[in-house]
Amino acid sequence: MFDFFSQDTFRQSLHGYSIRMVACLLSLATAMSAFSFSLPASAEEEKTSDTGFFLDTVITITLYGDTDSTAMDGCFDLLEEYEQMLSRTIEGSDVWNINHSAGEATEVSAETASLIETALYYSELSDGAFDITITPLVELWDIDGKSGTVYESDAESAAAGSEADNSTDSEEDSDLNAGSDSSLIPSDAEIEEALSHVDYTKVSLDGTMVTLLDTDAEIDLGGIAKGYIADRLEEYLLSQGIESALINLGGNVQTVGTKPDGSSWKIGIQKPFGQTSDIIAVVECMGESVVTSGTYERYFEVNGTIYHHILDPETGYPADNGLTSVSILADSSTECDALSTTSFLLGLEDGMELIESLDGVEALFITEDETMYRSSGFPED
Repeated sequence: MFDFFSQDTFRQSLHGYSIRMVACLLSLATAMSAFSFSLPASAEEEKTSDTGFFLDTVITITLYGDTDSTAMDGCFDLLEEYEQMLSRTIEGSDVWNINHSAGEATEVSAETASLIETALYYSELSDGAFDITITPLVELWDIDGKSGTVYESDAESAAAGSEADNSTDSEEDSDLNAGSDSSLIPSDAEIEEALSHVDYTKVSLDGTMVTLLDTDAEIDLGGIAKGYIADRLEEYLLSQGIESALINLGGNVQTVGTKPDGSSWKIGIQKPFGQTSDIIAVVECMGESVVTSGTYERYFEVNGTIYHHILDPETGYPADNGLTSVSILADSSTECDALSTTSFLLGLEDGMELIESLDGVEALFITEDETMYRSSGFPED
């Protein structure tokens, strides 16, 4: 699940360049072999690209054709509006108000209520694999705070120190072990306590009134909100007469229309744990969305074991089912966002079964040995 952090937004003009994408645009000339931020055809060179930081994510929007600043400014106004509405950590947001209601019914905006209703639908569809009350586990594990760091356990560090110098005294042992702490992994008791407050059925929705039936529960819409926002941005751009655009919200890519020459967009799916430019698959899109959830996005490592941010509401631990990423292709970015997390947590067999049961949705599952499994309608490269 993704959680939100309130940070000052920033924007900068870009021409032919965008900041790191988990799913990235490929040029026509290099689609099968390389990563590219620009398109080669002269008709596509007239574009405006802008970047900001919202929802704990670098967001890049690129508009093609002769446009003024109105449409771009409108996009970033919407991003600001939705962050203020849906962030878990911004005081006064709908989600913050729900989580600090002490079990009292909380009135929220119609959009927030609708998004919660959609999230609960995916919770029921997946029998709880997707659960917006995952927050106690998210806070307990604090993957974001530890992400990108490799740790050694106390025992292994001490063993390494002993091998290096058998005469190491206790003070040196203490220094060796400092910061290489197995307590980074929550105890079974802590996980059990957090799990006792993870239950989507304890979220009551009545119109625009939301009640948490467990007063220690908290919700987090981060596993679906970016997809929802991408859909709203697409709607807005189309209403402004924009027929060719790319919206990139981290691992969520929404295409608007076609490329300026009428051809499909080519979206690259990153090789898990590879460089940003390492593309393992390419998807052609026309007004569709591609969303990827993967273990390589945010994680820390202890003694060779990776602890990533996709937490299993059943076990309380990061999902451990042999998958490294799941990418969803569909018209709705909201659906893609929810299903990428859901399918990952269900695992290859059950996740694929779910995808095949849904109309207009395709998926690419990648396992730890880099084997790719496509749903029946997922395009081949």
